Amino acid sequence: MATIIYSKKYSDCEGNQVTPEGLKEIFREAIAINKILSSNKKRIAYFFIDPLLNSFEAANDFYFNIMGCHSIDKIHTYKSGASPVQALYDAKELINENLYDAIFIFGYDPLLTNKQLYGKDVVKQAMDIFKSKSIIECYNLAAHKMCEELGISKEYFLELSDQLYRNYRKTYAQKIDREVSYDRGRFLDDLKGDLFRITDCANPNVDFAGGVILVNDRTANLLNIPSGRVKVSGAKYRMVKGIPEGIGQLVGQKGNLFAHLKSSFLEAQRQAKIDVLKEFKRGNLYLELYTCYPPIPLAFLLTTNMVESPWELPEFLSNHEITITGGMNFARAPWNNPALNALIEMCAAMKKGDIKYGLIHGNGGIGEVQGVAILERI
Repeated sequence: MATIIYSKKYSDCEGNQVTPEGLKEIFREAIAINKILSSNKKRIAYFFIDPLLNSFEAANDFYFNIMGCHSIDKIHTYKSGASPVQALYDAKELINENLYDAIFIFGYDPLLTNKQLYGKDVVKQAMDIFKSKSIIECYNLAAHKMCEELGISKEYFLELSDQLYRNYRKTYAQKIDREVSYDRGRFLDDLKGDLFRITDCANPNVDFAGGVILVNDRTANLLNIPSGRVKVSGAKYRMVKGIPEGIGQLVGQKGNLFAHLKSSFLEAQRQAKIDVLKEFKRGNLYLELYTCYPPIPLAFLLTTNMVESPWELPEFLSNHEITITGGMNFARAPWNNPALNALIEMCAAMKKGDIKYGLIHGNGGIGEVQGVAILERI
């Protein structure tokens, strides 16, 4: 059984606030766990979620210079918004097959500091992963395709986007315990995003570092981890070809939107041996959907049949929170690491509350990678 025995994060919205020594202090418990595991000859694999900039050697630098590793037998890096779910899937498989005793999954992206250091044009250029179209254009095309397949108007789609924003805002206000102003910002017509406002995008102005440690049962007992553990009950991701010219195929057709998302969800649900919708309606499951650009969370709700038709979405969004963080505009989004941030938040919420399950959704590229992980409190 793959159990998460450690989860911690650091985030900063000012920039230039953390040093290598500061990171060592933040993750001192993880460093201590690493030393114990190494001294007991445990088989450890190290996974790393790459930053936007300076990704070359970023994983090695973090694990050798921050985590204090002396030698590493297995290391792997991930490069998409679905990366944390992909890493959970791989970790679960390695532990359940008794190939490794412990897996570290960490990410470090000083994105805001790098923006201040190199300038926003360098960051923007790094985010342009296609030469022919920007990410905004690609998701805008996906939104238009969804409208066409679902038979809804541009006006209704914009109304749904407003409902999503209200949903995130409500959650975020509760989280920070203060009122959050309603400010949707400008439309993005000038960026070829006529179906989006600026607050529909992720807000990348943040420095983030965080991670989780997964272990098998023997290792958890060695570390004398108390009760209230969280296990990975289900995890699956699927990938299709992601190019701007293939967005129509990626989105799919009415009744089969984002087929790779649906299959990932169904497989994760099968592994976890639960009915996600039933547990959610019972108030026994947290959701954290990937919220960068409205087509993605809307597609999740529809393709998983949590909502049966687009006309039922407004009522659902008015009555059910679909994130625990407040989403990627309010809670910020460090490029490949938002789902890792959500995973860490989910672990904390599940350990201190009575809710048994948590679902985390990952989305990569222009929607071509879709992953779902289901956690369970034990």
